Amino acid sequence: MAGVYIHIPYCRQACHYCDFHFSTRTSSAQNMVQSIVRESQLRAHSEPAWRNHNIDTLYIGGGTPSLLDERLILDLVEGVAGALNLDVHQLKEVTMEANPEDLEEPKLEAWLKAGINRLSIGIQSFDDDTLTWMNRAHTGREAERGVQQAQRAGFSNITVDLIYGVPTDRNWTRDVDTALSLPIQHLSAYALTVEPRTVLGTRVAKGQQAPLSDERAVSEYLHLCDVMAKLGWNHYETSNWAAPQNDGWWTARHNASYWSGRPYLGLGPGAHGFVSPTRYANVANNPKYLSALYESRLAFTEEHLTSVDRYNEQLMTGLRTANGIHLEVLERQFGMRPDMLEPAAWEAAIHQGSLVPTPDGGHRIPEEQWITGDQVAASFFQVS
Repeated sequence: MAGVYIHIPYCRQACHYCDFHFSTRTSSAQNMVQSIVRESQLRAHSEPAWRNHNIDTLYIGGGTPSLLDERLILDLVEGVAGALNLDVHQLKEVTMEANPEDLEEPKLEAWLKAGINRLSIGIQSFDDDTLTWMNRAHTGREAERGVQQAQRAGFSNITVDLIYGVPTDRNWTRDVDTALSLPIQHLSAYALTVEPRTVLGTRVAKGQQAPLSDERAVSEYLHLCDVMAKLGWNHYETSNWAAPQNDGWWTARHNASYWSGRPYLGLGPGAHGFVSPTRYANVANNPKYLSALYESRLAFTEEHLTSVDRYNEQLMTGLRTANGIHLEVLERQFGMRPDMLEPAAWEAAIHQGSLVPTPDGGHRIPEEQWITGDQVAASFFQVS
């Protein structure tokens, strides 16, 4: 099954750690929505299979989609759905990213009407001093109220984001406990990273901010793992936990399509898409994107992935999940398997406990080593 990702490139203000593509100038928002709809029409025309590609998820990310006026969200969803011949209300998952300060009753009601059935709320922390350090636009209390308001409005599938490894006096245990006291079904937690083209990156480079502590990040991550395990949540990917429900888990269906190598359509400036063996990236520049769509053309670059590229990516994404990798599947798909191509690295990982067997015959990285698991995957990579 395939997914559709829509990138909304606007934010109220720039978080000091973020290097995603966005602008704080929203005057082009209406034109942007029209252009994204136009892109979906052009891509459906150039790749007709997208109109019957078994699409089952839609994800509206950014940036901050919740900044947009309610009418623009409805126009966006209806326009893209029309271009791709989708009944949004029949999709298994329709997610929109939102910030706490935008979770107002009229917007929430409009989003539900548009067919959005899952909210991804970017909280990051409930500590006000830490939120100020991050340059977030909400307070901790606003974050709590926002989640509660979303539930009252009718959202029954809510996920929140937290960031660990932050060099402030924030009490991580309190942040975790606060998040889990709210009516959420899913939690994502990410380590703070220093990206070069950010305020944080500049401060670290100039010596104005001390380097982040790996020890603190690991300690906070392992604390979260322990808390979630005791609650019976499913730690199904390095950064993601799903609460139990009657017939399984509240997992993120859309994100799982990325990890399993399924096709996905990316719309909007800076968005990426993939139909094997080709991946494309839209121009990450709002004026250039809008200008191209005004002329009914697509502005993007393409990368044709080799079997080795796809094999390496599958190793990386597979070893970030609880399902892990299966040697026979890799060999069937790509004609390669790490135990044969890199036997010394494979045996070392097994011996050191960096790889453990799964009940269905695969191999995965144990939870306590997941935070550094990318190093294990990289040891098996092949060169094209």
